[in-house]
Amino acid sequence: MASSISESSSSYTPRPRSWTYHVFLSFRGQDTRTAFTDHLCASLERKGITAFRDDKDLERGDVISHELVKAIEESMFAIIVLSPNYASSSWCLDELLRILECKHSLGLQIVPVFYGVEPCDVRHQKGTVDEPFRKHEHRYGEGSDKVRRWRDAFSELASYSGWHCKHQHEARFVESIAEHIHRKLIPKLPSCTKNRVGIASRLEEVIKLMGIGLNDVRFIGIWGMGGIGKTTIARAVYEAIRGEFKVCCFMRNVRELSARNDFVQLQRDLLACLSMSSSYFHDIEDGKNIIKNACCNKKVLLVLDDVSELKQLENLAENQDWFGPGSRIIITARDMHLLDIYGVHGTYEVKGLDQEESYNLFCFKAFKQLEPKEGYSSLSKEVVKYTKGLPLAVEVLGSYLCGRNVEFWLSTIREIMSYPHFEVLNTLKISYNHLTPLEKSIFLDIACFFKGMKKDEAMHILRMCDFYVGVGSDIGSGIVTLIDKALVTLDQNNKLEMHDLLQEMGRHIVYEESPNNPGKRSKLWSKDDIHQVLTNDMGTEAIQTMVLRFGMMRFIGFGVSPSKHIGALKPSQR
Repeated sequence: MASSISESSSSYTPRPRSWTYHVFLSFRGQDTRTAFTDHLCASLERKGITAFRDDKDLERGDVISHELVKAIEESMFAIIVLSPNYASSSWCLDELLRILECKHSLGLQIVPVFYGVEPCDVRHQKGTVDEPFRKHEHRYGEGSDKVRRWRDAFSELASYSGWHCKHQHEARFVESIAEHIHRKLIPKLPSCTKNRVGIASRLEEVIKLMGIGLNDVRFIGIWGMGGIGKTTIARAVYEAIRGEFKVCCFMRNVRELSARNDFVQLQRDLLACLSMSSSYFHDIEDGKNIIKNACCNKKVLLVLDDVSELKQLENLAENQDWFGPGSRIIITARDMHLLDIYGVHGTYEVKGLDQEESYNLFCFKAFKQLEPKEGYSSLSKEVVKYTKGLPLAVEVLGSYLCGRNVEFWLSTIREIMSYPHFEVLNTLKISYNHLTPLEKSIFLDIACFFKGMKKDEAMHILRMCDFYVGVGSDIGSGIVTLIDKALVTLDQNNKLEMHDLLQEMGRHIVYEESPNNPGKRSKLWSKDDIHQVLTNDMGTEAIQTMVLRFGMMRFIGFGVSPSKHIGALKPSQR
C-alpha cells in the first residue's frame, strides 16, 4: 500500500545545485526493464517529468560509469525499484550507495519501490534478499567492508516509507507513483512568474478567494481589461497551488481556440490536457459527458483562460458536479457579466500597476535589471508615464526598446504619442471587436468626447443624436455592457472614465476611417481637424459629431453637415 515519502531523520543543509533530470531510475534490467520500469517511465513522461534510466545493454564492469554518477547528482528524485534480483547486481548496489550519498550531501529525494520483495526482507536482508548477499560474501570474503556497506544501504533504504506493489494492479500502481512524484516535484520547480513585478500581492488576494483546503467545488473569476495581467496572475496562482490537486490543466486562449476549432475539438484539447482519453467522440454532448465522468471523482485544478462566451464554459465546465470535492476552476475574462451569469463564487478585479511597479517592470524588460542604464532614466520615466500602469504596454515597449540607442528611444516615444504600438493596439481591440454596432458607437463617442463627463449628461446628449433615435433606452444598457467588459469605468462622482490607452485606441479607430481626410471621419475632436474641415469646405455626410472646447465651454454638433454653416453647432455647458 502506498504511503507518503518521509524525510531522512538525519539533518543536512543542501547546497544550491543545478539539475538535468527530474527523476533518476535505478532498477535491475532483467527484472523490470521491459515491463514495470518501462510503464513507470512512460507514466512519468506523460506528466512532463524527465526521467533518466540506463538502457544500455552493454557488459558492465565493477565500477559505475561517470555518466551515471553525473546523472544521479543532477537529478531531483531517485526512484529505486527493489526487485528480487536487484541485490544480485554489484552495479545496482554501488549505484544505490551513490544515491544515498547524494541524499545526504545534495538533498536528493529517494522513493523506494518494493516490487516483488518485502520491505522487512530488504531491511534485514533475509528471504529472497538473503541469497544474493551470501553470494557477494562468498566472492568478496566474510566481513568484507564492501558487502557490509551494501547491507547497511539496504537497511537504510527500507527505513524510508515507500511504495509496495503487493496485491495492487500494476497500471494503477504506476500511475499512483507518477502522480506522487508530480505533486512533490511542482513546488520545487522554478516558477516562470517568480520574477514578475507586482505579482506577489495579487497572487495572495486571489488565493484568499480560492479557499484551499475546503472540500467544496469553487469557480473563481479573474476580470479586467485586455493587457492588464489576468493570464499572468492566473498562471502564478496555478503554479503556486497545483501541487494540492490530483489533476491539473491550464487551458490558455479559450477565445482564440474556439474561434479556430469547433467545440468538440476544444473538449478533446481539454481532455488531452488532463491526460485523459479524448479521441473517440464526435458530438458536443458526448464530450460533456466524458469530461464530467472523467473529473467528477477527482480533485481538479482547471484554468480556462480568456473566456469570451458562455457556451465555452457550458461545454468545458458547466456545473460544480462535473468535478470532485476540493476542485477549483479559475476563469479569466474581460466580461464581468459573463462571470456573473456563469455563477462564479468570487471575482478578483485586476488593477493596473502602480508607478513604482511599472517602472521596475519596464526596466526589467528594457535593461534586464530593475534600474535603467545611465542616460536612460528620464526617457524610461516618459515611457512608463505613457503606459498608465498597463502591464502589456510596459512589457511590449520595454522589450521593443531593449538594446536600442538613445536616438531610437526618442523616435519611438514620438511615434507612440501619435500612434499606438501595434501589439498593444491589437490586444486592446479584441474587446472592441466583440461589441455590437451600438456598443461600438457608444464606446467611440465616450473615447472621443465624453471621457470625464457625468454618465447622465452623456446619456442625455447621446439621446438627442439622430443616429441614436429609437434606441435611447438601450444607451444605458450599452454603457453597462462597456463597464462589464472593462472598457469603461465609473468614478465615485459617476463620471465616465477609461484607461488612456483605451481612449487612444478608440480615437485611432476613428482616425483609420480616413487617415488623410478628416472630413470623411465620423467624429471630430481635434481643433486643427475641425478648422481644416470648416475652412476648406471638406465636410461630408460621414461626419456624425464634432466637439470644440473653448475654456469651460464645449460646443457639440450632431448629425450636421459642417460644410453648410457653423450655426448648426449646439452649445453645452460643462
